[in-house]
Amino acid sequence: MPKTTARLSTWTVACVLALSACTQTPNGPTSGTPTATPTATPTQKPASVAESYAKYDSLRTDLAAALEQKLPGITWSTDKAATLAKSNDGRCILQPASMKSSADIVEASRNFEDVFAAGDPVLGKYGFPAFGGTDDVPGGWLVARSTDAAGATVSIEAKGPAYLRITVPVNSASCSPTEILID
Repeated sequence: MPKTTARLSTWTVACVLALSACTQTPNGPTSGTPTATPTATPTQKPASVAESYAKYDSLRTDLAAALEQKLPGITWSTDKAATLAKSNDGRCILQPASMKSSADIVEASRNFEDVFAAGDPVLGKYGFPAFGGTDDVPGGWLVARSTDAAGATVSIEAKGPAYLRITVPVNSASCSPTEILID
């Protein structure tokens, strides 16, 4: 009987470890199907894919440039290409290319103080409220988010390298990735 208990315990531990590994995303606290969880209730209808891509891709570029200027020695490069896909609730969600920092930004930015100083004016230029602080996310991630009136959410997620991600609800009948206009 003790051997069975020992085997059962070994298998139980192995299963728990395997399942816990599945819940931690190596490239950020979000992955898979876009969810576009807003921090505020949208008050505007989603715009077209072309209009949204132009606006929010510019926001991505400007925000990365502001962060590079404020945090010398830390660069931002494209992590994943832009995507367009249906979310779990059936909305069409645009995600401009995500960006990844070349180094950890938490200490360099004095726990995101410099992220807010650099990012908040850029957010304001594009109609977003200031970040307003950070959220501790399971897995040790530190996340700052802002959501505009259209329901678009900008997030900077840090744990080791940081990630800049934007999710945007868009108006599209087909929600086909071929609708993304990439220069």
